[in-house]
Amino acid sequence: MYGNPYPGAYPGVYNPGPNVINPPAGQPQAQTLVNNQNAGYVCRPVTSREEAVASQVDFLGPGTIMPDFGHGMIYFKRFNPNSGGADFFDFSVQPPPQAQQTAPMAQGYDPRGDIEALRGDFNNLRGELEEMKKAGQKRTGGKAAEQ
Repeated sequence: MYGNPYPGAYPGVYNPGPNVINPPAGQPQAQTLVNNQNAGYVCRPVTSREEAVASQVDFLGPGTIMPDFGHGMIYFKRFNPNSGGADFFDFSVQPPPQAQQTAPMAQGYDPRGDIEALRGDFNNLRGELEEMKKAGQKRTGGKAAEQ
């Protein structure tokens, strides 16, 4: 006996065999698709580029990934329906580029002299600020002294 090719579309018409349990009427039926074809990529290890080029490709599949661990390569082959031939790609494993190193400081440079010069400039500015505060106290009548 043949089953209904559209399960769930005509629930009253389909009469399953004795080994199938009928679900209660009015409840949605879960449709299970059984597909013998793999939906993902096929992975086939190879030992050389020539072997990867000579391998057959599935017309209906998404493509075949072929790692070549001995040579550090990964090949990808797929059917191109537009050209009627197979597209072949090869990828190599490459180390990431080295980060650009900053220029090292000159060997003779000693920052202590510059730090001392900045410290001297800071002390000079602090002295000028104190003199300005004293001059402001004399003119304002002590407002700066209260602070």
